This record gives sequence, C-alpha cells and structure tokens, in this order.
Amino acid sequence: MHPKVKPYLVIFLTSLGCLLLMTVGIYFKYAPHNPVTELETVTARIPLGISTAEADSLMGTPPDAISQTRGTLMNSMTLLSADNSQSAQQGSVQFYSLRTWHRGDRYATVVIDQSDKVAGHWTWSDHPPSSKSQFNLNQVAQSILKLWRALIG
Repeated sequence: MHPKVKPYLVIFLTSLGCLLLMTVGIYFKYAPHNPVTELETVTARIPLGISTAEADSLMGTPPDAISQTRGTLMNSMTLLSADNSQSAQQGSVQFYSLRTWHRGDRYATVVIDQSDKVAGHWTWSDHPPSSKSQFNLNQVAQSILKLWRALIG
C-alpha cells in the first residue's frame, strides 16, 4: 500500500466505525421496547370459529369481564359499534358478546357471535407507548448532529 494512502485509510475507517457505533447506540435508545406478553401470544393463537368453552380453555382462566354489544365485525380485529355511521354501510348489525381478560397493563378481548363461536379477537393496552419508545428518524438525526457538533467543536 502506498505510504500516503495509509493514514487516510486509518482516519476513514475510524470515522466509519464511530459512525456505525453511534447509529447502533441511537437505534437502541429509541427502538420500541415492548416485548410480546403471554396474553398477546395466547390470544393470537385462538382460531376463529371455535366455541366459547374452547376459547376460555385456551386462555386458561375465565374472562375478567363479559359485556354485550351491537355492531358490525369488519374483520377478526375490528368491530364497529352500532352507533358508528359506517357500521350499517359495512354489513348487518349483530349482537356480540365481548369476553375480556386483563393481565398487567394488557387486555385481550375475544368476540363471540350469536352462534356461540369466536368471531374475532384482539389485544390492547390502556397505556399508549411513551414518545421515547417511538423510533423517530428525525430524533436520530438530531442526536447524530449534536454528537457531531460536540466532537468537532
């Protein structure tokens, strides 16, 4: 290797390595840290069309709450209430039983139709993810710019 190229190569590779480490560090700082809970895993594995008793046995415990509602089930994870103006446009309004389990800050709801079969299910939380857990490229760019200014002066 030419003697004049070696110092530039060392500087370039060192800078590239530092940039890579900064990017990885910033990514892990802002990457979402919401592990999948057992309740979410069990709920996702419930097949549609099974009986209420089978769904309860898969969940492992009786539901913490049972409620009745009228609405239109759009898909296995979206239920429009009868009050919603789009409900009647999307299909016929039916009665459903909502069976809800609560574990920690997570909830799981299994929708039972009039034939006593599972028509849908979903999980949800009362607590929205904190803004810090949202991966935002603008925040990453600002952090890199701050670090760059601190290094350069």
